[in-house]
Amino acid sequence: MLDSTTIAINRYAPIGCDQIKLYSNGFSGGSDLTLGQLVIAVSMRSAAVCEAQSVVKMNMMASGSLYLDKTSEYMEQLANDEMSDWAAARSYLINELEIDADDLPEAVDSFTKRLQAIDAIKVKVDALTQLQQTHMIDLQTLVNRRDVACSTSTNMIRTLGASMSKDAANFV
Repeated sequence: MLDSTTIAINRYAPIGCDQIKLYSNGFSGGSDLTLGQLVIAVSMRSAAVCEAQSVVKMNMMASGSLYLDKTSEYMEQLANDEMSDWAAARSYLINELEIDADDLPEAVDSFTKRLQAIDAIKVKVDALTQLQQTHMIDLQTLVNRRDVACSTSTNMIRTLGASMSKDAANFV
């Protein structure tokens, strides 16, 4: 049996913290933890942290998708010479997507200027696409880590249940 303990494992700790505090009231009214309880608690905490980080990653991906949609719309309008409000589009591209103002022409009144704007937007789209792919890989990694943590906890509960059943059968 382990006394109430503090696990100092950064990997399983809450964000901004470096420890997890675990307490258990055993049958004796004390505060002892079995190794099984410790494994289950750490596994469940790990799963919860992975889940929270997954939500953050999904939100980042959603905002990245909105940026990609908007830039694709602007590129299509430029390519089809249908851009009605270049000043607003240019402002968005500079302020929201952080495209260098020198890379975007003041007006898109010629084929060359439209092509210059499209090229500047393509560079940003490529960077955003790569970032989205990285977020997707990170999200898949987090989901896999969460699944492993849940499986570990489930397997430990099954093992403890089987052990308790065997112990109870020995008393009969």
